[in-house]
Amino acid sequence: MTAVGGVSAGTQGTAQKDQAGLVGNYETFLTLLTTQLKNQSPLDPMDANQFTEQLVQYSSVEQQIKANQQMENLVAMSAANNALNSLNFVGKTVTIDGSKGNLTSGGTLTYKFDMPSDAKGTVTIRNASGQVVTVKQGVEFKSGAQTYEWNGKNSAGVRMAPGTYSIQIDALDTSGNNVAATTDQTGTVDKVDVSSSNPLLIIGGQAIAMSQVKSIAQTSGS
Repeated sequence: MTAVGGVSAGTQGTAQKDQAGLVGNYETFLTLLTTQLKNQSPLDPMDANQFTEQLVQYSSVEQQIKANQQMENLVAMSAANNALNSLNFVGKTVTIDGSKGNLTSGGTLTYKFDMPSDAKGTVTIRNASGQVVTVKQGVEFKSGAQTYEWNGKNSAGVRMAPGTYSIQIDALDTSGNNVAATTDQTGTVDKVDVSSSNPLLIIGGQAIAMSQVKSIAQTSGS
């Protein structure tokens, strides 16, 4: 829950600083205004329209800051609510889209999938925008459940930034027929990582974004 509190604190800082600055300027303005009113000449009184206009401007700014504070509070509440809701996944059996994975800083990414038969083909890794990051040809696949580990680098050997990356498998069996890999995977959620604004489900040690979840079911025996 510390992470939830951190989200709230981070999103509320801007409006609070603006409010503090406004209060300081407003108090200075009132002090100067009071001094001017006390020392004004009866024969040449201060223009009331001038300071009335300034008062209206301060009021308008204050209302805008209050609106910003309310918006920041809503964002913080939404982030905290997402974190709390994600905890309901713990112990549940979920089916996820295994064609996508989250690459961490300096890490590798392991994709899990099933092949209906032995095959050989090409593996293409794309970023979240659909752009090709790297392509590996001549990859041999065995029939059944298996994994493919991507080293987190593009075709030029440059390490990619953390984020979501997808795998595309184009393969042919020994007869030259297309073989479709099944990337949907089922597993039990062990815990939830709420250290960021987007909670991650931990399944078998692998971090899964909630957007990858396709279905949720009660785990048998629970």
